[in-house]
Amino acid sequence: MNITSIQNLLETESLGRNFALLNSVDSTNNYIKDRWQYLKHGFCAVSEMQLSGRGRSGKSFYSPAKTGLYMSFLLKGRKYASDPLITVKISYALCRAADKLTGTTLCGIKWVNDIYVSNKKIAGILCEKVKSDTEEAVIVGIGVNFSLDKGALPSDIKNTAGSLRDITKKKLRRSDLCAYILNETEKLLSLNLSDKSFISEYRSRSVVLGKEITVLKGGEKRRAAAVDIDKTGALAVRYEDGSTEKLSSGEISIIV
Repeated sequence: MNITSIQNLLETESLGRNFALLNSVDSTNNYIKDRWQYLKHGFCAVSEMQLSGRGRSGKSFYSPAKTGLYMSFLLKGRKYASDPLITVKISYALCRAADKLTGTTLCGIKWVNDIYVSNKKIAGILCEKVKSDTEEAVIVGIGVNFSLDKGALPSDIKNTAGSLRDITKKKLRRSDLCAYILNETEKLLSLNLSDKSFISEYRSRSVVLGKEITVLKGGEKRRAAAVDIDKTGALAVRYEDGSTEKLSSGEISIIV
């Protein structure tokens, strides 16, 4: 990858216009977090590998050299820090970018932030809020598997991880996907906060609706049915005892 090949495809005003391309880093989110107060809105960091890639709830994200796209970008301002749908928007933007890259519409979303193809996770998203006395921001981290050495996968993801090579055998460029993600993200973030028109598209991508799931919340596991995703991005579930709940956070797994 090189910065020129990425920026030549950009259609953005801010996202990706300031850039760092790294050979190796503990995590691209950490790289920006250490510097965010001095960086411009839209700054993007991409690394060839991550030594300690991170997902939600303290989970790791497997990030071997040159087999994936590992990127983070900075969204400065209360507009982004206070947007409850920021992860929903990024998830949908990532699907649209992958569609453009692969020429397919196979990507689905496992609420709230994992991207799946054929029951395999190909990408994850981590949004982290930061603030100082005078400023707020969100750091958006994205990891996408382009190809995987199945024999080298950690045991905990060996049966669940997939890659873009699972979609198409075409030669795909990571730089193209990086630019497409930034383009699609800026389009969605330009929407008024009251505009929830994209929610129906996000819902149509869901791989959990109508499925039996396990909800992990507060250290407790409960079996439930995934019923709906509402206009706030919350997942409506119905538990075995007939009670219902709208989840705005928490972890779920699909029962297969």
